[in-house]
Amino acid sequence: MKKIIFICFSLLLALTGGCSMNDNDKNSTNDNKTEAVKPKDMDPKDLPQVPAFQDEKTREYMVSTKEEEPGYYLLESKLKGFRMLFPEDGKYSSYLSSHDENEEIIAFDSYKKTKNKMLNAQIEYYQGVTFINNPETMLDQISSENGYNGNFEKLESEGKDIYIAHKKNNFENDKNKYNFSYRYFGYIKSTEKDQIGIVFSFMFRCPNNDKPCTLDKDNLGDQVKKLVKSITFLNKEG
Repeated sequence: MKKIIFICFSLLLALTGGCSMNDNDKNSTNDNKTEAVKPKDMDPKDLPQVPAFQDEKTREYMVSTKEEEPGYYLLESKLKGFRMLFPEDGKYSSYLSSHDENEEIIAFDSYKKTKNKMLNAQIEYYQGVTFINNPETMLDQISSENGYNGNFEKLESEGKDIYIAHKKNNFENDKNKYNFSYRYFGYIKSTEKDQIGIVFSFMFRCPNNDKPCTLDKDNLGDQVKKLVKSITFLNKEG
């Protein structure tokens, strides 16, 4: 009799345990479905009230509504070649952006109105092309495009080597109060995958003459390094 009771009790535990597991599985599945919803497929009212999500074109690149760092979210390229931090006030610029099988250009602007500081940025991603493998060739080309004759600082980061330089540009025949800009430019080479790399450019300026503005090149340089160091190449093959 005791044996029969024990068997029945064991069966009861198995059944209730199975139901509990099924419920947990259902909850897990529902959670995964919730996490899988991309910002581009959500109602803008349910998204963070910042340009990165409220601008229709920009939110197509946003991975999730999770804030990675204060003021920064995560961007993923259309080719799924890389991810990087993206400023909350950043807006995609379709005029300078494009992509095809082996190249993707993402241009964006970030305007901090209270500081009267504008950032114009451009990220050029390349995959499956041989020229991107040669740092010497790439840096010569980048120097020529930017009218730069100096050296590049090399930063070693996980999975990549970063070459960066900056230059102050003065606008000739410009009577504006802030007639200059700082441009940071360079090249990122993947150290883990062949024929994959990025060319980048970040230009800072003060657009409104009637408002105070300070452009500290060291502080701006730190901002740029933060962004380029955050870049992670995603390609599984290369």
